[in-house]
Amino acid sequence: MRTQTAAKTRNVVRTDGKVDEQILKVGFAAIGLSSCAIGIWALASLLGGMVASGGPLALAANWLKAILVP
Repeated sequence: MRTQTAAKTRNVVRTDGKVDEQILKVGFAAIGLSSCAIGIWALASLLGGMVASGGPLALAANWLKAILVP
């Protein structure tokens, strides 16, 4: 006669310090992604300004006119 027994297994997961590390990783990723998005937006704005004004020199001249002329 054969008898089958069920083996009891117990998995214990310890996450004492791991939660803080994951929160830091998510925070760093969020800051990095937002910085990239701001940089891309700024570059697109500068390129759009150059195209609208006629080139980089015209952009600088128009910017100086806007700042210095009352």
